[in-house]
Amino acid sequence: MKLYEISIQGAQELQARLEQAREGLNMSYFLNARPALRVDESGIAHVWAYGPLMQDAAPVYRDLGCTDYADIVAELATAGIRGVLLHVDSPGGTVAGAIEAAKAIEAVGVPVVTYIHGSACSAAYKLTCSSDWTVASPSAISGNIGCIMVLANTSAFMLSMGVAIEAITNEGATLKSTGHLPSITDEQRAFLQAEIDACGASFRAHVEANRSGIDPEVWKAGWYESNRALELGLIDEVGSEADALARLHELILTFTPEETL
Repeated sequence: MKLYEISIQGAQELQARLEQAREGLNMSYFLNARPALRVDESGIAHVWAYGPLMQDAAPVYRDLGCTDYADIVAELATAGIRGVLLHVDSPGGTVAGAIEAAKAIEAVGVPVVTYIHGSACSAAYKLTCSSDWTVASPSAISGNIGCIMVLANTSAFMLSMGVAIEAITNEGATLKSTGHLPSITDEQRAFLQAEIDACGASFRAHVEANRSGIDPEVWKAGWYESNRALELGLIDEVGSEADALARLHELILTFTPEETL
């Protein structure tokens, strides 16, 4: 067995280095945070829909690389901007908050061009299709238009553990226990299916209102690489961020603000 000696000064230096390393280690070492709003010299606001999208995101979710819809809405309202380049790289997000953010993009009052860096799927595509023009990188994917709810039937597992769970609700409240128990009833399943169908229909209506002539293939909720997405009408152009910025400047030159009373 070998013994090693270290001086008091050496131990103190080692401790100082360990503390410095611990203090410097944060989530940015593991995850990319959502880029902050930037307004460039041309008056273009660079706004990001990055990572999972959600409503009322707690600080920890922001640290984990998520985007709060409210941050997008607030940044769109930046005073004095001439246009918005919406950067999108997101797999989607919650239903809650998505349509409000999408409507805010439609109503921003200046030209909006979306550039898809990596993915614009599900709720992220709802935001994307709300802009005036969409450019996607050659390797990006777009689409996944639809709504989903995932349930795990844990009945067999719970019984194997000797656990039986019951729910007592008031008379007639047959849907109250939906999601509280290891499984659901046929009535509860029909209820959830109807809600998901309504959510999907609303999503489809929003896309159809913004992307006329889109191929019905997209209602299967597939996601497509850029050349195929262009064929299906999900995007307007395959190109670079510079191409998206150039298109935005073209739209600004021909843009006429709507008059309001």
